[in-house]
Amino acid sequence: MKRYLTAALLLLLAIPAAAQSVRDSVALATARWQTTPLGDGAEARTTQVELFGAPQHLALVIYPARAFTTRVVQVEGRGRIPSRIGQEAGAEAAINGSYFNMREVEPITFTLSDGEVVNRGRMHNSPLSNGVVAARGRKGNRVEVFPCDSTDYARIARRYRQALVAGPMLVHEGREQRYDTEDVIFTRRHPRTVVGTRPDGRVVLLVIDGRFPEQAAGTTVAETAYIARQLGLTEALNLDGGGSSSLWTRQEGVLNHPTDNRRYDHEGERSVPNGIVVLKR
Repeated sequence: MKRYLTAALLLLLAIPAAAQSVRDSVALATARWQTTPLGDGAEARTTQVELFGAPQHLALVIYPARAFTTRVVQVEGRGRIPSRIGQEAGAEAAINGSYFNMREVEPITFTLSDGEVVNRGRMHNSPLSNGVVAARGRKGNRVEVFPCDSTDYARIARRYRQALVAGPMLVHEGREQRYDTEDVIFTRRHPRTVVGTRPDGRVVLLVIDGRFPEQAAGTTVAETAYIARQLGLTEALNLDGGGSSSLWTRQEGVLNHPTDNRRYDHEGERSVPNGIVVLKR
């Protein structure tokens, strides 16, 4: 966004990502999704599909932002598993949040919840903290995803009521982003968590499973950006992934296969300090 000019410094590192194969495009376009209506135009979807020469499992929730309240929830103590965060909030859906110190289960990125700055962030400006998901107003029904850096936090706190910083930005202004780094966080396949927006005002919460070679290989950052764009996201942000990745709905329970129990089931959620919850208005 033009009003966040400092974010441009981080996006100078990003260039449009190279297209994946035609086979991958066709696979996503023709994937068979199991769909569960969640009411008020929202739905949950899951699919098993072959992408990038490997099996992948995708789970997502898509909802019209104006019909729901989107909140950032930070919990005290040793964190909560995302499904419990959602249940305690009375939510229709919940997804894990941003990065944290695993020893203390303490968040390390800027967090704004219900108009209060609950964490000022300890990460240096980097691609892992170059974006934010934010919601305006008391009803939290206008959700935006955009680039930022630490110099933007004060303005974000004034303008928005909910905000969570993470990274890297995967898609910006409809263009996939590529990062010139050999860091394994970017180049190796892992479970991934994504939040993004479509031009029609719908929000997508997405988890790509991983670390199960026979069922779900996971994706690199570039592959994650490709999936996000193929799903119609014009802005998309990578949240904390790996063992933290978890997506829950009140109707269906945990949709993906969290990895902390090292079994391909729905029971292996990890306790996290914050999450994004979606509530009926």
